[in-house]
Amino acid sequence: MDTICKYIDENYSDIKNKELKIAELGIGFYFDNAKKLKDSGFDVIVIDINKNAVLDAEKNGLNAFYDDLFNPNFEIYKNVGLIYSFRPPRDLQPFILEIAKKINCDLIVKALSGEEPIEKLKLVNYNGKPIYVWKRD
Repeated sequence: MDTICKYIDENYSDIKNKELKIAELGIGFYFDNAKKLKDSGFDVIVIDINKNAVLDAEKNGLNAFYDDLFNPNFEIYKNVGLIYSFRPPRDLQPFILEIAKKINCDLIVKALSGEEPIEKLKLVNYNGKPIYVWKRD
């Protein structure tokens, strides 16, 4: 299981079966982590701008949605308490953070190797691996 998934399982497990809805933004064609979180009891949705990725995610048993992060449909994010994203380009990170702020949820990002994330994300050294977190107030 990826570092973010382990972090989520460890830090949010007390609320996993208590209505915590998690959204993976920019799922692409890699479904393993969302499926593992779903299998461990979390309510997971996945979101991408690529309609083929959304269709493939649905075929893989995931609750998938098409959305444009530059112009998000906030109805999709209803009741989401945590957003995570793997390797989002730096120019997308402010838009992802803005979604998290607007729906008042935590955000976890695993940045691209060698790329600095936006300043508002806090570095967390989780088992020797860097992840970046923004916590709602």
